[in-house]
Order: sequence, then structure tokens, then C-alpha cells
Amino acid sequence: MEFQIIPQPRETVQILVEANRRTARYGLTLTPEQMTALAESRARALLDTGRVELGAGILPQIVEMFCDSPNLHQAEYAAALEALQAIFYRCKNEAGDLTPDEDILRLLRRAFDRAGGSTEYLAGCSLAELVRWVREGKHGTD
Repeated sequence: MEFQIIPQPRETVQILVEANRRTARYGLTLTPEQMTALAESRARALLDTGRVELGAGILPQIVEMFCDSPNLHQAEYAAALEALQAIFYRCKNEAGDLTPDEDILRLLRRAFDRAGGSTEYLAGCSLAELVRWVREGKHGTD
């Protein structure tokens, strides 16, 4: 018998409501519909990566880490958060649970800014490629 722990969207949405108050100064806010969609995408990302998370999860930390990025804009904000959340969980699996979340988030932020905000680029790279790219200062065909 297999069971899964599914995060409660209500808790995630409430945390995102609070985050909106802090991110509004950067011109970034989420609608209630976007918050619900992000909570649902969190559950899917956890299932897809086989991870279990209790409490609010990584999304609030992603919001805090990325909200002041010059490459994050209102029009793409919700989609970027959804992609970054999935990329984080994949990188966490690749890194193993011994790597602190904060280290992975810092790496992703540096890579995100170097990639001009391209979550597609980040999604196409392994964790090892991202580490090497950030350290060497190289981007694809640079």
C-alpha cells in the first residue's frame, strides 16, 4: 500500500498572501487564483520529484530570495515562481538532502540573474552544470 502526503493549498495560499505585502514594493504581487495555482503546482512538483515537505515548503523562501531580482517582472512572476519551485526540487534531489536549501536557493538566484531571468535555461541544466556555469561565469556559447 502506497500513501502520499499532499500539502494543503490553504496553508500555502495564506503564506503567499503575507508574502504579497512584502513583494508589492518590488511591483510583484499574486492574485488569489495565481496563489491557488502555485499551491497546486507545489503538490505536483513534490509528487513528480518524490519529495515530502511539511509546513509551508520552499515557496516562501523562493519568493524572498528572488523578489528583488531585476530579471523578475510582474507579467511572468507567477510562472517564474512555479518554474523555480520545480527546479529547486529537482536540484534538491540531485544535491541530496545534505545540501542546505539556502545554498541551492543562492545558486539558483545567481544563475537566474546571469540567465536574464530565463527559467527555461535553468530547467535545462543539471545542478552540476549550474554550479560550473556560475563558478566559471560561462553561459552556453559564451
